Amino acid sequence: MKNKWILLPVAAALLLTSCQSASGAAVYRNNPLELAQRVGQTVQKSTEIHLSADFAEPTPQESLSACLHYIAANQERYLSYQSAHPEMSPWDVVTYVNIGLDHPFYTNIQTVSDPAGLLALCNKYWKLPDGYEPSDLRPLSSRVAVGVSNQMRSEAAGAFEQLCADAKKEGYTILAQSAYRSYARQKSLYSQYAAQDGTEGADVYSSRAGHSDHQTGLVVDVKNASLPYNRFGKTAEYQWAKDNIYKYGFIIHYPEGKQAITGYKTEEWHWRYVGKKAAAEIHSLGLTLDEYCAIFLANPGSGVPALTSDTPDTLSLAQGSSYTFAFQPSGALAVPTFTTGDGTILSTAGLRFRSGTYLLSVQGLAPGSTNLYATFDGQAPIRLCSVTVEG
Repeated sequence: MKNKWILLPVAAALLLTSCQSASGAAVYRNNPLELAQRVGQTVQKSTEIHLSADFAEPTPQESLSACLHYIAANQERYLSYQSAHPEMSPWDVVTYVNIGLDHPFYTNIQTVSDPAGLLALCNKYWKLPDGYEPSDLRPLSSRVAVGVSNQMRSEAAGAFEQLCADAKKEGYTILAQSAYRSYARQKSLYSQYAAQDGTEGADVYSSRAGHSDHQTGLVVDVKNASLPYNRFGKTAEYQWAKDNIYKYGFIIHYPEGKQAITGYKTEEWHWRYVGKKAAAEIHSLGLTLDEYCAIFLANPGSGVPALTSDTPDTLSLAQGSSYTFAFQPSGALAVPTFTTGDGTILSTAGLRFRSGTYLLSVQGLAPGSTNLYATFDGQAPIRLCSVTVEG
């Protein structure tokens, strides 16, 4: 796919830079377009390209502090981690340090301040308060649970039961193998695993007591009707789950390829309830809960969410072909919703978040024209561009 509509303005700016440099005049760089600009109470789009003179490369500190999830108290940690990992972008450095990954697992431990929150994060850097037990645990229906550890918090239990019922209608059987675990139960389990595989071995698949997701009452390990839970990734139910559990407020907390971040090997069966809004955002952005909290909850800003990009005002797209827009957040961190004027003409899919950039792929389904919009909660829709699909 050739993003020529994005690349042409940049190429022109770079040519200007080269020519001006050769003549000894000032160097110019192209600034991103402001797609969302608040004027009074009106959100409008700007189509101007501004050229700025005497562009200076930002210092490492400036690059880090420009990240919207930057926390001033972590400044020295950011700089130290960046020095140790020069291959990482400033955005990823801030994210990893916010998670705590500049320290070995189970060091620099802090206590969760709101253990009853749906986004309470317990991991190898955060522990639940001593003696914590959810106040609204209830048993799951016997139709969707096996074994004895089948309690969940009320909201999560209702969502899981509805998920299982809807999956059943489509021919998939999903059952709860293990849900809430008390501190004492987790301590006993971990001790057994550590005796069997050693502390280092147990740590990649079991949480130490107080650090277990299960103790929140928001987690359920699942299986299907025929295979043990630890083979759930081989089932048709898992294929259904990857595309559907977020609709009910669940995520897979320990997905494939994220062990360096979560500290745990892949567990397709370990589902965490976070509520529908957060689950949809985590799913669409391709993040773990740990990354989501480190980015979107670490430093809530007071600014107005906006996007910057070199998006063209009009775009022609061949039927069946795709185009990827790249947007950088500005103002404050929030997840936008992208919509079109006619979904039968243009399909929006594949939203991802990579190193501080939203990547949105669109595909032309049928000849015609439509508009592409982005919307943040509480804001009017922002018209990004018009798209014409050519047959």
